[in-house]
Amino acid sequence: MLFQTPEFLVLMVVVLAGLTLLRTTTTQQVLLVIASYVFYAWLDVRFLILLLISSSIDYSGALGIYGTKLSWRERWGLAAFTIASAWFCLGLNWPLLQSGGHAGAESAVNLSGGSWTWTAFLRPGIEQFPLAFGLCAAFALIWPLLYEWFFSFPEQRRRNAFLITSMSANLGMLAIFKYGNFALDNWVALGQWLGYEWNRPALDVALPPGISFYTFVTMSYGIDAYRREIIPERSFLRMALFVSYFPHLVAGPVIRPDQLLPTLKRPWELRSERIVSGFHLCLVGLFKKIMIADWLAKLVQVILNQPEELAQRPTLALWIGAACFAVQIYCDFSGYTDIARGVSRIMGVELPLNFDFPYFSRNISEFWRRWHISLSTWLRDYLYIPLGGGRVSPPRIYFNLMTTMVLGGLWHGASWNFVLWGAYHGLLLCLHRLWTGWTKGTAVAAALATRPGQILCWALTMYVTLLGWLIFFFSNPAVPFYNSSGDQAGTLLGVIARFVIWDGQWNLASTGLGRGAPITAALAMLLFIVFHASSYFYGRWAELFDRWPRGWRMVLYVGLGFLGYYFWPTENTAFIYFQF
Repeated sequence: MLFQTPEFLVLMVVVLAGLTLLRTTTTQQVLLVIASYVFYAWLDVRFLILLLISSSIDYSGALGIYGTKLSWRERWGLAAFTIASAWFCLGLNWPLLQSGGHAGAESAVNLSGGSWTWTAFLRPGIEQFPLAFGLCAAFALIWPLLYEWFFSFPEQRRRNAFLITSMSANLGMLAIFKYGNFALDNWVALGQWLGYEWNRPALDVALPPGISFYTFVTMSYGIDAYRREIIPERSFLRMALFVSYFPHLVAGPVIRPDQLLPTLKRPWELRSERIVSGFHLCLVGLFKKIMIADWLAKLVQVILNQPEELAQRPTLALWIGAACFAVQIYCDFSGYTDIARGVSRIMGVELPLNFDFPYFSRNISEFWRRWHISLSTWLRDYLYIPLGGGRVSPPRIYFNLMTTMVLGGLWHGASWNFVLWGAYHGLLLCLHRLWTGWTKGTAVAAALATRPGQILCWALTMYVTLLGWLIFFFSNPAVPFYNSSGDQAGTLLGVIARFVIWDGQWNLASTGLGRGAPITAALAMLLFIVFHASSYFYGRWAELFDRWPRGWRMVLYVGLGFLGYYFWPTENTAFIYFQF
């Protein structure tokens, strides 16, 4: 479900009304869990089974790590819940229902008023239903027995067994559903390169929205329990709500257990000041998404998403396209998190800040302290520091940086350009660490600390960041990394070379801008520059709106209403990070 749709507005009205009418914590949590499952399953109910299984594994696994043993009745209850959920999600023809009854020509079902039959809906909606359901049922029946077996181990061995099982289950689902096709395609490509014709195993799975986000959330829960930093939840209801809490579920921020779990043990109360403040955050997020990101996307697609024309694109076009994409992805992603934080604030839960003006960074290390903060801190705390962080020898530090950033790049998607993007930023971080070590206490460092030096550092940081966004953008298989003929035209390497090496062309007519709503895109870019800069220097807009008099707020609401009426896109596009 998208934030900018009428369906989400209806969901929010129901949730807020329910939180007002339901006075006990348990009934409010039941309402929020149901709302979260509806939110996630709105596009495809089948993906919900992964969320449910992940919640079940990490709930029982964390308790096992902590030493709290579930009774047989509780374990078999979880098993029955998993089997029933698998049948509900996979055993019914949800694609037929959710497509309005037109999911297949062989079906006689027409939900818009034609020949509606229950028979078609009661049949499984996937061909692999026996295998998928069988795997879910097997896990549900075997896990209670494994649970009992693990408790026969000595304490440390038991803790390790539960942690390994939890991590393996989460990473296994992520590997199959996000990286399975990628691994098989590369296996076949490797065979072809070696001169073999290897048959590709049949694996055709769709990417569940937000699987990388909620997998990291559940993994942090198990790891924190292992580190004894949290006491695992005894209530499965609270655990399910922690994992599925809908504002952050699909595109972050990546929350930690200590950021949400404490709020789940007290009743949810709606307060006027939080409603107003959260509403202003939602307005800012919608403005970023609708008025800037979606309008810039049209120009980005024209300039960068034309593989057959990339060979003719001049350097200037790539610079413009990369700059537009940088603003688009920032407004799209930070717009989502603004809305998520606003919705959550309305309900009384403060989600962490995820962006802190990254395009004002003066070095690449600062950029990563300001961009996607919840992910960068997750990678720091759960990967970089456990590898040794900066407390080891210099070669090992650089290895830790590169490993963390390469895996962070791969987290974004199953494509080599994301691996390259992560390696590129890892190399930049290593170079920045080397540079600061070499220049510390020298005249060079003093010169760079001056106002002109800081401007130079900012410009260089933005240049290398834009090149990184160009690499990030090209996950399109129509833009190969290289080709066998050695000709770089139309390849990612060729695009990088044209971005870096100025071709001397200033002719804007050759960039293709005329086909991408350039005036609207230029206005969107101007809006971003003005509002982003003023927000940086004078205060965040949502916080400024909180302090405005009521009369000025009404003027704001009316003005934004007119803008939305005249400039709202003809179709609601998904947020970019939904695919991650």
